Amino acid sequence: MTDQAHPNRGRDFTGYRIGGGVAALLLVIALGWQIFEIIDGDAMTVPETQWQVSDAPEGDAGQMSATEVLIARTQLMDERFQAGPSPEAEALKFAIGPGPHLDERPLEDGGRNIAEDWLLADAETLEMVRPSERVVGTSSLPYPNAEIFERPGGRDWRLGMADTVTHLGAVIILGFSLLLAMMLALRGRVPIAKGRSGRTVKRFGFLERANHWMTATSFIVLGLTGIVIAYGDTLIRPFGADLLGALGNVATWGHALFFPPFALGVLIMILLWTWRNLPAKEDARWLAKAGGFFSDDGNNPPAKKFNAGQKLVFWSAALGGIAMILTGVTLMFPYFWADLEVMTWVMLVHAVLATVLIGIFIGHIYIGTVGMQGAIWAMWNGKVDRNWAEEHHEFWVKELHERGELKQGG
Repeated sequence: MTDQAHPNRGRDFTGYRIGGGVAALLLVIALGWQIFEIIDGDAMTVPETQWQVSDAPEGDAGQMSATEVLIARTQLMDERFQAGPSPEAEALKFAIGPGPHLDERPLEDGGRNIAEDWLLADAETLEMVRPSERVVGTSSLPYPNAEIFERPGGRDWRLGMADTVTHLGAVIILGFSLLLAMMLALRGRVPIAKGRSGRTVKRFGFLERANHWMTATSFIVLGLTGIVIAYGDTLIRPFGADLLGALGNVATWGHALFFPPFALGVLIMILLWTWRNLPAKEDARWLAKAGGFFSDDGNNPPAKKFNAGQKLVFWSAALGGIAMILTGVTLMFPYFWADLEVMTWVMLVHAVLATVLIGIFIGHIYIGTVGMQGAIWAMWNGKVDRNWAEEHHEFWVKELHERGELKQGG
């Protein structure tokens, strides 16, 4: 078969290659930064301020009594409009009469020395951090687990959320994005080998496309708001605490508001597409040849309406989506059917699944847009080019012929 028979053979889509190269360079920088954050050894809780007794201008020097200190510390938990800072009131100095008062001052060394001292395994430290029984008391607060005073296992949970999930999750997302960018830069876009035919094949109906875009849009918003919640301190705080507060507020509400359409979309998607995404014998051959993505001659392994790669994405969305729905509902209604121990694991599972699904759907978006010529129209207007359909879904095109839905040569 000659190059004349395949007019798109050798087309490298130079603009896409350049874009992929630029994206790869930026992702290398971001990935390197994230890896440095994992190994730099500064992932510790550091106190920034200290509370100490100061003399009121008109008072006499002296120490506060235990009762006065307790009262002063209690004032710190007052409503914001009483204790400040708030738009309505200045921050109080927590004065106790005309004498000494409790004052907040920044630590000279930024709290680093204190944090490092905590790491020293002296007798008192070992006594504090030893594995112990959970201490339970009596509480009148109207929610479960309020009576738990100490939970040493919480340290493991904090390490898992603040270190393992946060940093390694970023590595998964950035690393997978880097691989796709390098693929675009080195391999180029997957072309329609025979070129556009000018004839189209209906691939998806209105209901399928509407549900796909509802689910996709909801997931993107959930992903972005989740990233703000998980990485806001690292990505947004450097631009200002006010910006982090504003985006954090939007993310908190947006994450809950876009959950219902995502859940509905996943359930409808399962009803519409499950039977076409069941495993089949041709899937093994498709995977063995990587779907023909590394060849431009159009001699791709045949597939039905959904190839093995699309089936993997579907089952990731279906099973992962159900797991995200269940864990998300549990987090939205804490302690209704799960105790504190279960809630901590639910949050970890929710976070890990989110990072994995974001990575998978980045690949799905890549293939459906810049990665493959002609693929985006399947979900844009529901129709794909005839040559594209024959090159990537040969068995499906034959099925349409057999059912009389597609005329030979038409």
